[in-house]
Amino acid sequence: MAKRRKVIRAGRLVYAAVYSTVHPSDSPEARAAKTKCSSAARQRMNMKYAWQKLELLLASNFTPRDLVVTLTYDDDHLPDDRDGAVDKIKRFWVQLRKARRLAGQSLRYVYVTEGVHGDKRLHHHVVIDGTGGDLETLQSLWPHGEVHIEYVDAYGYEALAGYLTKEPREHGSPNGLRSWTPSRGLKKPERESGWVPDDVTLCAPPGAIVLDSDSMVNQWGEVKYLKYLLPDRRPERKTRPRRSKPRKTA
Repeated sequence: MAKRRKVIRAGRLVYAAVYSTVHPSDSPEARAAKTKCSSAARQRMNMKYAWQKLELLLASNFTPRDLVVTLTYDDDHLPDDRDGAVDKIKRFWVQLRKARRLAGQSLRYVYVTEGVHGDKRLHHHVVIDGTGGDLETLQSLWPHGEVHIEYVDAYGYEALAGYLTKEPREHGSPNGLRSWTPSRGLKKPERESGWVPDDVTLCAPPGAIVLDSDSMVNQWGEVKYLKYLLPDRRPERKTRPRRSKPRKTA
């Protein structure tokens, strides 16, 4: 007898499930119970919601010390519509990519453009890899309004993904557009599945932070689910950009 194990790894973030599966010799009762276990595991590992997919993308590419940036517009530079705002931030990426290239630095980002909720004023939320001294650089390349900086660890990946997808979830994606735009070449989460002995259980490794867990056991089978963060073993950056207070209405 054996169980099925499925794992999704996105940087430090791990989703894992171990569950019993149907065997040809199972009785109808055992078959029904094991089917219930495997269905529960698949539901937890399916990642069918947009915020779940974005959470995995963020965790695969950004560390807690990377940046969450809000780019706003003042009255003199406020675009007439969403398309105008998208044009401005596209030009911003061209300029920032050039600046990073000259400094021998990479550029990774995910951004959303909002303007439906709250005061309905167009603005952008950006997750970007930090390099140190970023505030001055971003301010010099964004003359259209203010630049507010926070850190990914102020949110956590799940809360940040929920925050970035709040407008399409609450108001619908404008014109059917994808709710976020990633830079090219971002890492994708790693997925694996396979068989393990029936006596194998599921546990987080030492030092990991368990974010969620669930289990179901009956006389014929079981399912166990874990979501956890692996220990952060990356060295601290010597320099962190100056932090600016976020705009509450954005």
